[in-house]
Amino acid sequence: MKLLTISLFTLTLPCLILANEPTSIRKEYVSRYSSIAIAQMKKHKIPASITLAQGILESGSGNSFLARSSNNHFGIKCGSQWKGKVSYHDDDKENECFRAYSRVQDSYLDHSLFLTSNQRYAFLFELEQDDYKAWARGLKKAGYATNPHYAERLIQLIEEEKLYIFDQFDADSKKQANMIYPAAGQEFSINKTKVLRSQSGDTFYKLSLKTGIALRQLHKYNSSLEKLENIKPGTPIFLESKKRRSSGKKEIVLETATTLAEISQKEGVRLKSLMKINQISTPHQRLVKGVKIFLR
Repeated sequence: MKLLTISLFTLTLPCLILANEPTSIRKEYVSRYSSIAIAQMKKHKIPASITLAQGILESGSGNSFLARSSNNHFGIKCGSQWKGKVSYHDDDKENECFRAYSRVQDSYLDHSLFLTSNQRYAFLFELEQDDYKAWARGLKKAGYATNPHYAERLIQLIEEEKLYIFDQFDADSKKQANMIYPAAGQEFSINKTKVLRSQSGDTFYKLSLKTGIALRQLHKYNSSLEKLENIKPGTPIFLESKKRRSSGKKEIVLETATTLAEISQKEGVRLKSLMKINQISTPHQRLVKGVKIFLR
C-alpha cells in the first residue's frame, strides 16, 4: 500500500470553506463535474444532485486540502477493505486514514461503489431516485457524516444551486461533455420552443403570475403533465405551444422505462403528435426500456 502523508496545518474543514464560498465557485464545480455525477447516476442509481451536493460540501467545491492533494471529494475514510493510496489528517480523531485517488473521476466512482456495496446504505436504493430530500436524510441516518445538520446542508445546497435539475437527465456521453445547466426560472429552448425549469414550490398559478401567461394557456402548453399543481423542481415548463414534430433527432431509444407524456415534455413534441406517429393510444402507460420512439 502506498502512503501519502498530508501536513495538517493546511487542512480547512469543508463546512468552514462553504460558509464564505462564493456561489460562482460552486457553479464552476458543478459545471466541471456534473457530467460525471450523471454518468454515476445512470450506472449506480444515485441521484446526481446528491452526489454533486456531497462533493461540494465534503471538498469545499474542490478546494479543500484533501481534495487538492488526494482527489478525495467525498471524505471517504480508508476502511479495512481499501487497498489503494491513502492520506492522513485529523478529523473526528487525530491522524485518521483517508482514501487517495489518482483522478477526481476515481473519487466519484469510489463514492458510488462505497454506497452500493455497503449494506447500511442499501435502504437508500428503495427511495425514488429524484427524491433528494429523502436521500439526504437517509445518508445522515445511515451515518455518512457526524454533523447533525448534514442532511439539511445537502438539501440547502441542492436547492440553492438547482442541482435537482440533473436528476432529470438521461445521461448521453455527448450531452454530458457539453452540458450547461440553465438556472431554474431562466428561459431557454427545447425543440425551438421557449421553456423554463420550475423551482421548488412552483405551481402553475405562480408561474402564470411570473410569466404573464394565462393559466389556461400554461396548462394547454404543458398538458402532458399529469399533476398540474404538483410540479417537481427542475421540470421543463413550456411557455408556448410545442412543435408537432422534432426539428432535430428523428427517434430515440428509451434508456429507462418512461411514458409518452414524459417524452413529450422532455423533447418538446406535442403529445397528440407522438401518439399518432407511434400509434400509441395510452400516453401515460409506462413504456419499457429499449423501445424505439419516433419524434417525427
